[in-house]
Amino acid sequence: MRRLLVPAVLLLCSAFLNAQEHPKYELFAGYSLQHSDGLNASGWEASGAYNFNRWIGMKLDADGHYGSNSSFDFSDSIQWHTVTIGPQFSWRLQRATLFAHTLFGISHEHEHERFLSAFPLPFPSNFEASSNSFATVLGGGGDWNLGKRFAWRGQIDYTQGSFFGRHENHLRFSTGPVFRFGKR
Repeated sequence: MRRLLVPAVLLLCSAFLNAQEHPKYELFAGYSLQHSDGLNASGWEASGAYNFNRWIGMKLDADGHYGSNSSFDFSDSIQWHTVTIGPQFSWRLQRATLFAHTLFGISHEHEHERFLSAFPLPFPSNFEASSNSFATVLGGGGDWNLGKRFAWRGQIDYTQGSFFGRHENHLRFSTGPVFRFGKR
């Protein structure tokens, strides 16, 4: 009898989990901080996900980060913009949703340097360059459910790209509201 009780309970629990509703679409927009080579760049992140079922969805993600360094005779400002797409895997609980994603796309970096005392020239000189790269984003996070249609997200990602002949790795931290709609 005990041998039959455990499988019966597992089957009932799995049927209950499959019967729960989950959103068809999820939209996220929030603040993002990107860390790279000692530079912290603030910015934004926005994403949309289409959920095929309770566990798997397709995610489109875009972000922009802006940072600068300056000293007495030098100023440097950098902008990163990334657009990626890929699968998202979710584990939905009653109060939270945990997720992981692997995204691929394109990233753009724009750099502006200004030398304020370029010796022997008495006036400032500028350098400006842009570069595009294939981008990879690996990461995940969690949504704290605040209702059926609203949640608060925290996520961390590892991003990669190659700009101006050098390979760059970044850590990206993001937080903000998630809006859910549609039913599956």
